[in-house]
Amino acid sequence: MKISDLIERKKELGYTNEMISEKSGVPISTVNKIFGGFTEKPRYNTLQSIECVLFPELHSPKEAALYKDIVENLALDWGNRVAEGLAVDEYNYEPLRKEVVIGEYERLLSRKKAGEFTVSDLDNLPEGMIIEQIDGVIYDRNTPTKNHQLVVTKLSAQLDAAKDKAKGKNKDCLVLVAPTGVRLSKEDEKNRLIPDILMVCDKAKYNDKEEEDIIGAPDLVIEVLSPSTEKHDTFVKFNKYWAIGVREYWIIDVIREEIFVYNFEKRTIPKTYTFEDSIPLEISAGAITIDFKSINDSLKNYFG
Repeated sequence: MKISDLIERKKELGYTNEMISEKSGVPISTVNKIFGGFTEKPRYNTLQSIECVLFPELHSPKEAALYKDIVENLALDWGNRVAEGLAVDEYNYEPLRKEVVIGEYERLLSRKKAGEFTVSDLDNLPEGMIIEQIDGVIYDRNTPTKNHQLVVTKLSAQLDAAKDKAKGKNKDCLVLVAPTGVRLSKEDEKNRLIPDILMVCDKAKYNDKEEEDIIGAPDLVIEVLSPSTEKHDTFVKFNKYWAIGVREYWIIDVIREEIFVYNFEKRTIPKTYTFEDSIPLEISAGAITIDFKSINDSLKNYFG
């Protein structure tokens, strides 16, 4: 919810800053700064605590109590640290934060049906949640395995280095990893995909400073399978990547030690590689090749 909505609601209810501070647990100085326009990006928990006061119909009493508890502990910790001359760090109230995150997510799921969710819905969730959205349906991404993360780390680094050495059009290509979001257009409110690795070569798709997502289809998408995401990556996301115009799609199966390369641009028969192979990036016209054996050596070195 925007600060402007909170300001308008405050006027409707006739609440003073002092009343909001008392009911929410947010220090009066913070409330004054927010409603005075001096704080553009308040902490999420602070805003939610104020929202519970101004829009109680949107929050359960338990949620309101949790938010109030968090902000009060943040203020207490801040005050104690200042008094003791210590550095003022963000208070780590993790148990409560997790309950709030879960509560917000469950509340979102209860308000809408599959197919009705929008990008704005996800933007209003607490930070730290990695959720994809395809055609208005949301998919919660599970915590990846160590094998998965090592492959993503090594492969993205190698891809980034290889494209820097390549000549021609590849020099403008940008390599990013999850949780970078991908939307087809700024107006697309039904889709936000989160590839494990992506490469996008059109600057217009990534150089908008006001946009955190990539706007438009990446040139390359790579997904590293996990047991919980295999069907999703090989069917749901496969079809969506093809439909939005991704040029090349790799699926990496860590369990079977296979890489499947799909050239959507030329619509050729998919190619299968092993973890011992060198794999050419087909859309680079031979300029980029990934030495997967070196990545496999790292897997064996760390995990046997």
